[in-house]
Amino acid sequence: MKMVDFDNETTIGTPAVDIVRVLILQRRADVFEAWELYNKEKYANQQTDISIVRARLFSLFLELQGGLKRRLNPKEYTALVKDLEDTKEEAVLKTILTLNEYLDSLNLTKIDTKKKYDKSRVEKEHKEKKL
Repeated sequence: MKMVDFDNETTIGTPAVDIVRVLILQRRADVFEAWELYNKEKYANQQTDISIVRARLFSLFLELQGGLKRRLNPKEYTALVKDLEDTKEEAVLKTILTLNEYLDSLNLTKIDTKKKYDKSRVEKEHKEKKL
């Protein structure tokens, strides 16, 4: 994914929400890239360092922080922040999964959005579409 070019003329006419969506998806891709590198080193039995993953994960969290604080109850939000500060691999993965599920709930990363078609309900479909 390519970073948003703020010097490009077309960026000016792009709604801010679309630019923020792209920035969030870029941050998410950065986290996945760091996680992939971390696992590659771990699987090769090399010395691993999870700090890059944590730094990128924190950047993604900062992009999402306002929405997370509004949507999560205080207990869930506090637990997420605590997991974000934890240096253990399990906590980092848990945080990645939590943020991934949050983005899915916003339909930002959801790919299974196609409405299921019930062939047995053709008449109802026709009525809904006023055919």
